[in-house]
Amino acid sequence: MHVAADLNWFLQFIVLASVGFFCLLYLVRNTASRYFVVDSSFDSSAADYSSLDRRKRDTMAGGAAEGFDSCVVCGNLTKKQCAGCKMVKYWVLFSCSVISEIGSLSCQKSHWSEHKLRCEEMKSLYKANYTMPKSNLRGKKASVAPLDRSSKIYKPSNKILFPYEEFLEFFTWGKPGYPPCGLLNCGNSCFANVVLQCLAYTRPLVAYLLEKGHRRECQRDDWCFLCEFQLHMERASRSDNPFSPMNILSRLPNLGGNLGYGKQEDAHEFMRFAIDTMQSVCLDEFGGEKVVHPSYQGTTLVQHIFGGRLRSQVICGECNNVSNQFENMMDLTVEIHGDAGSLEECLDQFTAKEQLHGDNMYKCDGCNAYVMAWKHLTVHRAPNILTIALKRFQSGRFGKLNKRVTFPETLDLSPYMSELEDGNDTYKLYAVIVHVDMLNASYFGHYICYIKDFRGSWYRIDDCRVASVDLDEVLSQGAYMLLYSR
Repeated sequence: MHVAADLNWFLQFIVLASVGFFCLLYLVRNTASRYFVVDSSFDSSAADYSSLDRRKRDTMAGGAAEGFDSCVVCGNLTKKQCAGCKMVKYWVLFSCSVISEIGSLSCQKSHWSEHKLRCEEMKSLYKANYTMPKSNLRGKKASVAPLDRSSKIYKPSNKILFPYEEFLEFFTWGKPGYPPCGLLNCGNSCFANVVLQCLAYTRPLVAYLLEKGHRRECQRDDWCFLCEFQLHMERASRSDNPFSPMNILSRLPNLGGNLGYGKQEDAHEFMRFAIDTMQSVCLDEFGGEKVVHPSYQGTTLVQHIFGGRLRSQVICGECNNVSNQFENMMDLTVEIHGDAGSLEECLDQFTAKEQLHGDNMYKCDGCNAYVMAWKHLTVHRAPNILTIALKRFQSGRFGKLNKRVTFPETLDLSPYMSELEDGNDTYKLYAVIVHVDMLNASYFGHYICYIKDFRGSWYRIDDCRVASVDLDEVLSQGAYMLLYSR
């Protein structure tokens, strides 16, 4: 009786111990898998490693493959890798997979303080080159397999993204182009129509889309504004009759903000979203904004066209300490204050020195105290295409400023620059957007635009209606937005 009881207890102990051992094994392996990608078969043979390494070398190009054969810390061969970015390897100490995963933490731990700063960036790069096909998931739970021909291959991001010399070829594009083609109003879509017309006569953008094209290099799986605008340009360049830009209008929410089809929207807001989206599309060719270093993000085609830099300079009134801050700009939004009756006077106000005092005193690093200071905002690097928005819309339902502000055909930007750029600060007007309203209302109205084609002729475009006009009519308008080209 006692023997049977002891045997029963012994069997229960064996079962519980086995269950406990396997639970502990699973827990250790699951914990280790947070740091390393492991094969579920626990096969660590040299043949398996060589096969994995060979597949990775075949998929990646040049020096990028070299990081898949040695530990980043000690240099020993290994196939264990950081589970975050999967681009950095760490050495395995023992042949037993479970123990080796724990043993290899010493290399990773010593390297983590340096690697964690770049882990997310390298993770994005890994996703650009690898995926996990379903066929590979059947045999292994955590094996990493490279993409085949369907893999996206991103351009290297550690260089100039779009050569400036190539941009200059598009900027000086000499083809005569095409006469303006009207666009159908699809229901409160005049705000988008005028912006599309302005972009359709922005020479370097049009030359790029019609001569080189973006669609072949697009890296987006979903809808792409630049691809759609290329199709829009190809149709506009050969069409004699107005057509509907519905393929763009129906995707307005994709551009961001609260833009929506069928609603009355602001043309300036749509312009800014369109340019920002095109910049994002350009960065996607190189892996996206998180992968491309900020110092190279200013070398895209869109930045070459619309991008510039503003400088905000603060000078301490006590110790004359100078502090400069720089900000990227895609357009200028200028106020219409007081007696300002011309664009030049508005720009004078925009770049006027502002005294910081009272509740708005400046914390000077040199004085280590709040002091009176002078703030001066200037254009530090002028864009090749200068977009200026006059801030006519104020708060309230009847808050539009209809005051006439004159603007020149030729604009000299040098008085508003931080530094002169070898006399290359002169701009020519090529597009004007006008908001037509009733009773100074800001909540409804209609947009029209004036466009200069590549032959130098001016046109008035009101949705589908296109008419030839002279320069005097253009310069007499109450402009809301002005587009100038160097």
